[in-house]
Parts: sequence; C-alpha cells; structure tokens
Amino acid sequence: MKYEILIVFLLLLSSCSEPISKNKEKSVYEKSPPISNEDSLRIQDYWSKANQSGVYSQERQKYLDSILLIKPDTAYIWQQKAMPLYKERKYSLGKPFLAKAVLYDSVKYLDYSAFVKCLFSKEYEESILEFLEAKNKFGDRYVMDHTYNFYIGISYLQLNQFIKAKDFLIRSRDQQFKDFPNEPPEEACHYLDWFYLGVAAYELKEYESAVEFFDTSLKVYTNFGDALYYKGISHYKMGNKDEAELALRMAKENRENTINEDQVYYVIYPYQVFHKLSPLAGNNK
Repeated sequence: MKYEILIVFLLLLSSCSEPISKNKEKSVYEKSPPISNEDSLRIQDYWSKANQSGVYSQERQKYLDSILLIKPDTAYIWQQKAMPLYKERKYSLGKPFLAKAVLYDSVKYLDYSAFVKCLFSKEYEESILEFLEAKNKFGDRYVMDHTYNFYIGISYLQLNQFIKAKDFLIRSRDQQFKDFPNEPPEEACHYLDWFYLGVAAYELKEYESAVEFFDTSLKVYTNFGDALYYKGISHYKMGNKDEAELALRMAKENRENTINEDQVYYVIYPYQVFHKLSPLAGNNK
C-alpha cells in the first residue's frame, strides 16, 4: 500500500512539470524544470518522513517545506501544508499556502479554496468571488459533495443577502434535479440544500414555504434537529402554537442529530443550532 501511495505521489509531481495546454489552465507561472533522479529520491524520502509525522506537527511541515525547496510548483504539497492549519483554525497561517495551491493548479484547487473560505475561515466575499470564477471557467460543478451554487447560497445567507441566497440555492436544487433525474425530489437534492432553502425563506418571512422546505429535508434526515427547530420557529411566526411547540419539543429531543457533514468536527455550519458551543445542545431537559 505504501508503494502504491508513493507511485501516485510521484505521478502528481511529474504532472507538475508538464507543459500547459491551451485547453487546460493551471497557472500563469512557468513550471519548474524536471527534477533529477537524485532529487526524486530525496522527495520520496521527505514524503515518507512527512507521512510518519503527525498531521498537525511542525516536523511534517518541515518535511513538506523540504519537498517544496526541490519542487516549488507542487500544488498538492501546498494544499497539504494548508489543510491542517485550517483544521486547527490557524486561518491566516494557512491562507498563503492555499493560495499557492491555487496558483499552481487552479483546475484542482480553485473550488477547494472557495470551499475552505466559505466553511472554515468565513471569508464569504472571497469565497463567492472564487466560486463565481470557478463557475465561469469550469461550469456548474461539485466540491465536497455540494454544488458551487450551494456554497454561494450559504455565503450570501451569512452576508444577510437573503434574496441572492435563495436564488443560488434554487439554482443548486435545479442543478441536482437535472443531474439526478430519476431520483425523487427529496433524494435528488441534498437534504442540506432543502434545509438552507428553508432558512432563506424563513429570513424572507416566507414562513409557509420555509416549513415546506424543512419538511422536504426531514423526508431524508427524519430526525434532523436543526430543521425541526427552524420549522418550529416558522410555525410560531405564523401563529401556529401547537405545531410550533411540537416541532420545538422534537428538535430538543433530537438535538444530537445535527448537521452530519465531515467538516462538522472542525467548523460550525451557518445556522447550525445544535453544535457543541450552543447552550441549546446541552443535556438539560
């Protein structure tokens, strides 16, 4: 297995020295010349030692630096330097490394950078600009299981631009309907898209629509505490006291069933009610 990983890594390195084709943008910078066999062996050694070091350790960073001294245009290594720093919430330290990854391979890392700035460092304006650039260059794609439009939508939510947020979330929904035409609506479109559509409608005081969106999310994630919470608040805003109390009681009972994305261990999602820092997530009855 170690040798398979090494082969893949060396292929990544060699790809960095390939000429830029007219149809595939990678960087505005010239690539460094091909490396010698001796340097290739040194890189293998540094990479092996990096993977034997803790992901968050200074030792690993130093081994990655040693690789970059030999092959400074290796976008993957810049991303590897950035990733643990963002997970440690050391955003200002990770940002220049992330920028280098984009510089040397924008095809692979532009949307990743936009994703990181949306969920990790909360740089919503920059995230939107990068996603719009990615959309313009590569079309409507996905990154980390969600559409570009999804991340643009929740970024606008965090900027209190609710009309734009709803517009991009609808685009995300329609994109998934097109991509998965044989699935029922609640399955074709990710449950978080339905949830954030509900949040956008709630913020626009479209409470009936909000409840419908939350209910659609709940068809997939049936005990989703955050959706139940906002559903209850929406009913309260409409004067539906009984429905509000029922939904809020169910939300509290299901407070451990919150957003279940991989990144939830490192970040609090927009409008996430039941997270570790929230008083609503406590065990008090």
